[in-house]
Amino acid sequence: MDIMLAIAEFKNQLKARGYSEATIEIYRKGLSYFQDYLKEQKIGEAKEIGRQTVLDYQSKVMAQLIATESKALKIRPVKRLFEWLVETHRLLINPAEGIIETSRVNRKIGIILTPEEVQSLLAQPNLSFPMQIRDRVVMEVFYATAIRLNELLTLEVYNVDLKDQVLYIRKGKGHRQRVVPLGKSASLYLNEYLTKVRPLAAKKNPKERRLFLCQNGDPLTRGAINLKLRLYRHKAGIQKPVSPHTFRRSCATHMLQQGADIRYIQALLGHRSLKTTQAYTKIMPKEIKETHNKTHPNVK
Repeated sequence: MDIMLAIAEFKNQLKARGYSEATIEIYRKGLSYFQDYLKEQKIGEAKEIGRQTVLDYQSKVMAQLIATESKALKIRPVKRLFEWLVETHRLLINPAEGIIETSRVNRKIGIILTPEEVQSLLAQPNLSFPMQIRDRVVMEVFYATAIRLNELLTLEVYNVDLKDQVLYIRKGKGHRQRVVPLGKSASLYLNEYLTKVRPLAAKKNPKERRLFLCQNGDPLTRGAINLKLRLYRHKAGIQKPVSPHTFRRSCATHMLQQGADIRYIQALLGHRSLKTTQAYTKIMPKEIKETHNKTHPNVK
């Protein structure tokens, strides 16, 4: 079996396997790097790739002067490729089985805001303007629920239950669904958005079901959110870079600092494995809505 054709087919399968657009792009880059390596080694058939081939590739990646996570992003897609080849019976033996991407357990978490910085950021939108009410809601939802950017962008109006103060995540990573608590603050702002702001934008695009809209009625985009976060960060005088994932990390960390059980954090973040949550939060272990109400800084 031609390995280049197999890689091309796997790349085309990534979306069907539930990967987000951002992850798909990362995987494509990592697999392209692996393809270049195979060409250097004059390897064209999948059966020619043994465990030593993968180990040599790993050694080449690890020798690069790049960040640890950047190294992992070149190795992880290769592991997933061979897992898929075995799952689809294209290979009998996985040459990448047991290969460690990098030291994920010891990697740095990334930027985390303090509770005071979060509150300063939330206070920046001018609530006299409808679209800035929307911006406040977006940040409130990110911080309250710790959902991913793609999960927020794909939310629809019917995914909101303000009576029970929860969101239904229908398009989570890996097609996994879950329910996340909103809490009091995010629910109040979301209610104002749904009653006063969204109806104005929806008049221009009445068939659109996405929860968050731009002024012209189109769905809110990844680029628009990142642009707004940069604007409000500068207004708040926060020197740290701020992204949707910053809210995710900050939410999880603040709740853990307040005594939330790590298994609740695992459920909130939508992690399949507890090990992922432990590496993500850099904390070892020390039920769901009650814990959220007791420990999230913005609920009370």
